[in-house]
Parts: sequence; structure tokens; C-alpha cells
Amino acid sequence: MSSLLTSDTPCLQATPPRVPVPASDVFDHSLVTVIIPCYNGETYLKEAIESALAQTHPEVEIIVVDDGSTDGSSRIAQMFPVRYLRQENRGLTKSRNLGISASLGEYIVFLDADDRLMPDAIETGLRVMSEHPECAMIVGDHLFVSRDGSYLSNSSKACVQSSHYEELLKSNFIEMISSVLFRRSVLVEIGGFDTNLRVAEDYELYLRIARVYPICCHPTLMAEYRLHQSNTSHNSELMLRVTLEVLRTQAQYVRTDGRRLFAFLAGLRNWRTRYGRQLALELARSSRALNGDHLRRKLLLLVAHYPQGLFAFALLRLAPRLHKKVRIARAAQGKPPSLGLLAWLHDAKSGLSTQFG
Repeated sequence: MSSLLTSDTPCLQATPPRVPVPASDVFDHSLVTVIIPCYNGETYLKEAIESALAQTHPEVEIIVVDDGSTDGSSRIAQMFPVRYLRQENRGLTKSRNLGISASLGEYIVFLDADDRLMPDAIETGLRVMSEHPECAMIVGDHLFVSRDGSYLSNSSKACVQSSHYEELLKSNFIEMISSVLFRRSVLVEIGGFDTNLRVAEDYELYLRIARVYPICCHPTLMAEYRLHQSNTSHNSELMLRVTLEVLRTQAQYVRTDGRRLFAFLAGLRNWRTRYGRQLALELARSSRALNGDHLRRKLLLLVAHYPQGLFAFALLRLAPRLHKKVRIARAAQGKPPSLGLLAWLHDAKSGLSTQFG
């Protein structure tokens, strides 16, 4: 089935009332919508759709939101029994919100066009949701795959059992949005994704939900996150700036609560360290290719948020072969290098971060 919604389509409209489904029957009868936003995603889109079609849960609606693609994404999407929606290029958040507005399911899963769902992802999410009907979202685990889809590694995400909002203030422990089953009614109530954000939109959504609603985590694998150079989280400058902006929106909610304030301050330190290290390494590798204004902007951002990164930047500029030695040493089967700076640089480069997809 194929349909077309224009950019004038109102977003986040509630579906007509449905006959309540008893909690014991949620697992068997609930309709779940898988929303796949896509912009020039022809390389992996087929695999994403096939993984949604292969779900063991029988009641699945698939919506592909084409965000103005100029490649073969439209042709690929319409090869399958999905609802195909197209809009002029408006960005990821508006694509997801359009999918929410058009969805008919009581529950929603967001699947990026380069990732894949595990066959029992929806079945597992619904089962856990039926056991925790008070929750707004159910969070599972994920693993990493390479560009060709082969296994790389498990995630190291924590299965957090309590104080979810406080833990999200510290870091985005959810990491991958496709590992989450959402209640559609909650997404509508909170207004969907913040369309002003280019990155960290998932993190901002999680914070708004967890501050108001209970959520639940379980350790079952839900999705596969594909690592490649187009992943947004590789843009350290953008991630550092926007992630801190997102976290600071929570300041008004933590000032009078000591535990939340402590978690908020820990989160500021965490994000500055995480993306500050990556930014320092990127600068050391590409500073000669940057024009003066771009280099100055990145250095000022580093000074403001992670000044210790300037030391590594200067060191790597003086010793350009150091990073290569780090990579070779870490790739070897022997003991890791004992020099603290080498380990520091390796962690900054090779950390498998999926925190914002």
C-alpha cells in the first residue's frame, strides 16, 4: 500500500478511540507501527524494511517516510507492502513526527533506514509492556554490525532498573532508538520530537518522557545498529554543542532536588569529556585542511568545554605519527599500550557510540 502526505499534513493527531484491549491480550492483538524515516537511504533501506516485515508479531504496520530522497529510495520502498509517505526535505525530526501523525498502531518503533530489527523485537517489547502497563516506553538491548551487516560487537549499555530520569541526566543509556517500544499516546501527548534539533533529538525525547512517565528496561536484543562513516555521532563539534544544549533544558527541573542536580552535573562532565576527546582527535587529524575561521571556532569550543583536549591536540600536531602507532598497537593481539595518553586517544577514536543514532 502506498500513500502520499504533503508537508501541510498536521502532525501528531490522535487516532480515533479504539476498544480497550485487556492487558493479557496486548501481546497477541495490538497493532504496532514501525516508522522508517529515509533520506537517500537506498543502500540499506531494503534490509531495514525486510527486518520489519520479518517480525514474529503478526500485527505490524510499516510506514516509510521519504524525506525528499533523490536516489532510488522511493522505488525500493514501494516494492514492499508498506505505507509510503513523501515530503520535501525537512529533516529527521519532522519525518518521524509525520510518521507518528499517520500511524494507526497503539505502539510505535522507530527504525532508521540503515539499521535492522531483530525478528522478535516487537513480540518481546509487547510482552514486557503487558507486564508493565504503567510504562510509557520499553527499552531493550542492541548490537553493532558493520557496513556489510556482519556482526561487530555487543553493546555495553546498562539495563537500568530504577531512577531512569536521573540516569538519563548522566548519560543516554538508551543509546539506540530502535531498541525502544513507545506508547503512541505518550508521543502524541508530549508533542513528538523537537523539530528545532538536528542531532540529540532522541536524547531530548527520552528526557521529556522519563521526567514524567515511568519507563522499563530489559536485556533482550531488539535491534542491530550499523556503523559507518555517515553516522551523525561522528560530528563531534555538533554533538558536543547540541547535547549540552539539550541537557541544559533540564536545569529548571533539577535545581531543588539534590539527587537530580548531582546527576545533571555528572552529565555535563560526561558529555564534555566524551565529545571533547573526539573533537581534540579530529582537530589533530584535520586541522591543516580547515580554514582559519573553522579551526578557530572548533578550538574555542574545545577551550570552553574541554580545555585539557588542547594538550592532546598540541602533542599530536608535534608528533603526527603517534596516532598511527596507537591504532597499530591497539589492533594487535598483545597487551594494550601502557602509555596513558595512547589509551586516552584510542578510547576517543574507537568508542562505539550510538547515543543519538
